[in-house]
Amino acid sequence: MKISKFFRSFFIGFIGLMHVIATEQNMRIHLVAAAGVIVAGFLLRLASWEWTAVLLCVGLVLSAECMNSALERLADRVSLEKDPMIKHAKDCGSAAVLVLAIFSAVVGFIVIGPKIWSALGW
Repeated sequence: MKISKFFRSFFIGFIGLMHVIATEQNMRIHLVAAAGVIVAGFLLRLASWEWTAVLLCVGLVLSAECMNSALERLADRVSLEKDPMIKHAKDCGSAAVLVLAIFSAVVGFIVIGPKIWSALGW
């Protein structure tokens, strides 16, 4: 693989990421939540393993949102007419993001929750 092709693939990926951020409200919501979790992590001085869990969840949710956006755009390109199979595909993509976001929130509560409670003296 040529180095120029390698770096070009990163550039294209960043273009896609910027497009999803610019066009998808849910991606911006996920980014705000991720920023909040990262700030909390610094304030609460997470251990290495805790950072690993938190950042893995953040990355997975953001990646799932990108994949869901790609699926939706592809489905819209195939047909703009109402089609129950396309609706199901889009719904399943959204469900994947939802499931991952819920489980990531649970991980966040497991990792960060006790530290917050401790800091509050509970």
